Amino acid sequence: MKNEIEFYNDNENKIEIVYLKKAQVLLEALPYIKEYFDKIVVVKIGGSMMEDDRIMQNVLDDIILMKYVGMKVVLVHGGGKQITELMEEKKIKVEFVDGLRVTNKETVDVVKMVLIGSINTKIVSMLNKHGDLAIGLSGNDANFIQCNKKIYKKNGKALDLGYVGEIVNIDENFINRVLNNGYIPVIATLGTDANGNIYNINADSCASEIALSLKALKMILLTDVDGIIMAAQKETKLISRLSAGKCIEMIEKGEISAGMIPKVKACINSLKGGVVKIHILNGTTEHSILIEVFTDKGIGTMITL
Repeated sequence: MKNEIEFYNDNENKIEIVYLKKAQVLLEALPYIKEYFDKIVVVKIGGSMMEDDRIMQNVLDDIILMKYVGMKVVLVHGGGKQITELMEEKKIKVEFVDGLRVTNKETVDVVKMVLIGSINTKIVSMLNKHGDLAIGLSGNDANFIQCNKKIYKKNGKALDLGYVGEIVNIDENFINRVLNNGYIPVIATLGTDANGNIYNINADSCASEIALSLKALKMILLTDVDGIIMAAQKETKLISRLSAGKCIEMIEKGEISAGMIPKVKACINSLKGGVVKIHILNGTTEHSILIEVFTDKGIGTMITL
């Protein structure tokens, strides 16, 4: 005869404590879930995390959780390291100016192969393991990212970066239709001009303009460093909070350089345009997005006006 009374043993009491701690974590997340419910968050991924499937899946799992608690997540990706590797394999010269890739016609073809043919389809497939969640897009789909050739000036001189685009318009209604139909748009950072030419767009700049066009509440730039680092007396320190004005000063002094320059400029652009919260995080740190979005603990570098 089946026992009508059951008792907890000591091990079950220990398990109960573990689950109580999990419940406390969920309660800590509650005000953030409420704050971000039905709000748009733009996440840009890049760096070495895209070369490691385990790290990538961890990042995408965070994004899936964000979607299931009611956030509208827009995922923007570059592919810098993979593009460089394929260019070197094809013996195409690799050249950067302040973190921006010099892009000739041959390079544009490589960029399209990597961004659309490889990375975008891979990210969409990994997201869709959990259901019909994501749609892969490129800025030249329905011409929803329109751009002109970027005119870049340095030290008073105009530099020709080739087929590098500067965004002039984003069809936010196109992206909103994808979001409102319950999908995560996964956007490869290409754009077209009025003549149908395809341009490579810096992924950080593209994420910034998308965040502005959608009036996003938050923008997160994921990279493979912890944030903005300052060298001080033979040691380095992570800056947890930084003003836009101080960022500009550090760029002018050379304290922010190379690939971090377009990231920081994108953050400043977004802040001035009305995006409320901007963060640079290390995407290789496990669940860095969830820690940033759903807990009281700050992580990475937050940039403010």
